[in-house]
Amino acid sequence: MVTKKALIEWIPKGQGGRTRPPLGLGDPPYATVLRFTDEPWPHTAGSWSLAVAKIESMGDEYRWLADVHFLFDEAPHESLREGRAFELYEGSKCVARGTVLSEATARSKNSVKSESPANG
Repeated sequence: MVTKKALIEWIPKGQGGRTRPPLGLGDPPYATVLRFTDEPWPHTAGSWSLAVAKIESMGDEYRWLADVHFLFDEAPHESLREGRAFELYEGSKCVARGTVLSEATARSKNSVKSESPANG
């Protein structure tokens, strides 16, 4: 299975997205329908689910560096090309936007950096 790194930006609820981003942990960590922004929608070849595994937050909880991969061997793995933009959907709602960064050499379940709670 082909795994790539991606920058994911979750859309906050106030902008039509999720109340909070998913945890992005487990196996599969989070999976939902993928749409490449440079292809017509709905795609005539059907939809594919993308698994998203959080590596670390990039400044806040809504911006992640993540490993991404398709769930099925038959998926169009060559579509996960560096620089390609995509959107993630839950039903008809776009919940995140992302960009494929580069090929990941390995997936590590324990690579999430710990985040300290805000002091208040």
